[in-house]
Amino acid sequence: MANPFELLKAKVSATNDVLKRKKVGVTIYIKKDAFALRASLPSKDGQSNQNIQQWVSIGLKADQKNIKEAVRLSEKLGEEKRAGLFKWSDWEKKNEEPVELIKESRKVGDIIKRFEKDFWSAENKDKNNNQNMAGWKQIEGYLLKMEKHKILNYENIVELANKAPAGSKKKADTAKHFLRLAKFAEIPNLKKLQEWSTATQKAYKDDAKKRSRKRLKDEEYLYHVRLLREDPVWGWALAAQFVFGTRTSEIWSIKPFEESGKIMAEVLTVPKSEEPSEWRITPALKQEWARTLDILNIYKEFSIDKTEDYDSAFLKSLNRRYTKWLAKKTNQSFQAYDLRHAYGYRTENMNINTASASKFMGHSEAVHTATYQKGYVKQDVLQTLNLLDQQ
Repeated sequence: MANPFELLKAKVSATNDVLKRKKVGVTIYIKKDAFALRASLPSKDGQSNQNIQQWVSIGLKADQKNIKEAVRLSEKLGEEKRAGLFKWSDWEKKNEEPVELIKESRKVGDIIKRFEKDFWSAENKDKNNNQNMAGWKQIEGYLLKMEKHKILNYENIVELANKAPAGSKKKADTAKHFLRLAKFAEIPNLKKLQEWSTATQKAYKDDAKKRSRKRLKDEEYLYHVRLLREDPVWGWALAAQFVFGTRTSEIWSIKPFEESGKIMAEVLTVPKSEEPSEWRITPALKQEWARTLDILNIYKEFSIDKTEDYDSAFLKSLNRRYTKWLAKKTNQSFQAYDLRHAYGYRTENMNINTASASKFMGHSEAVHTATYQKGYVKQDVLQTLNLLDQQ
């Protein structure tokens, strides 16, 4: 005979699937012998203007006959959220006896399982979406660094984060992702953890500003690129990014060609944190560099030949390998993305109009102006004057 509680859980799971498809933004849970709702809501004390995942008690016994009412309340809560009419006072009646909620396991492994379920229950999350999955894998990678049997608390989180170098991105990301998990689990000392996490992330940002690299001259970039061009795995990718000024995520789509004696490339435009949009044509601004670097002789670790080939999760891993290789070979004197910026400043030095330059780089004129004209310094003025002398 089927277990009634298991049947109830299956019914609730199916109901939540329907709520997710309807984009209600609320999930029904079974807490001991009662139904409860979970949604992203304003803080109860009004001290924060950011919404966080919170529980809402609805005073319904966890029973098959009450599922319909739980759904009605879920949809009501969802409508209030969308309309900006949600008030805690409407959902927390002081004269009601509070529903006793079971104390769930505080073990890291158990909390991560519940957090994962909650993560994918959001109306904008889809496991078939590569970017959604890549985002989850990044979060999960940090969370699984803590042993599953440990209790999630302030002390254990700080202890784990402190294993990473002070001021490092690894420490900052550990603080960020574990704060999110701690908010979900509503652990004790949450305010103390939030203050520590904020300070840790700020320390990384401040340290990164101090470590900001001086922009190299084009000839200096060319020197490094020529030295590494013969690398059988990454050499061509580095040269192509330098010549065509692409984003790192676009390297693997570069298709160089020559027409009317000029070297250009077809590139799949991949804006930051977005899916590929369209193919564009990008010229080699310095034709002699393209020939010196033998850019028409192609070797790519991975090739994107059509939009459907773009896989953000796979490319994230590939890009990480590429950038780690570059950091090791150049002693971090510059990063891969600096080659794109070098191309952008090159368009300014060569007096290429903003409309054309922004199309070459696959972003808006506003972005191009804000990034490259704003950063135009004495070094660029001198280079522009030298180029004008050569005309």
